Amino acid sequence: MAKCGAKTRKGTPCQSNAMANGRCRMHGGKSTGAPPEKLRGNKNAVTTGEYETIWLDTLDDAERVLFHAIDIDALVQLDNEIRLTEIRERRMLQRIQRLRQSEDLGVEQLVRSESADETGTKTSETVVMQPVLNTIQRIEEALTRVQERKLKLIELKHRLLSGDGRDLDSLSGLVEAIRESSRP
Repeated sequence: MAKCGAKTRKGTPCQSNAMANGRCRMHGGKSTGAPPEKLRGNKNAVTTGEYETIWLDTLDDAERVLFHAIDIDALVQLDNEIRLTEIRERRMLQRIQRLRQSEDLGVEQLVRSESADETGTKTSETVVMQPVLNTIQRIEEALTRVQERKLKLIELKHRLLSGDGRDLDSLSGLVEAIRESSRP
């Protein structure tokens, strides 16, 4: 019978018998993959929301109203970035509110660590419980960075509209200016 062959925690190949898909029961042999409806919109890895991807078709009703209600008047690309940053702020504030109302004492967090020895580099993953207060503080710190980015985008828009951005007339110049505003 074929062996699984997946790498174990020790870094050696797994010696368990493989199932139909070539892996043992411990290394995904029974897995059929995520259902199609779960492939998009997986938010399991979202912690602070600072880098969360936001798609227009995934906005809830309140976020759609907010998206169209934000008062911005020029440069469509810059406007959309400012709007999405505003929505990102809202979602982060909602996470903080849910955590404050939660009766849980901690939040599970996946921690990855690497160690090297003579056989090579090994990566291990551990789930630890972070106190709710620590998680709230991390989200608040990320929220501050997101708000600073929004201010940079608004300042950039003001600079472009006031004529101080003559060198940014081309679309590539605008894209580069947006990238610059998002760097810490």
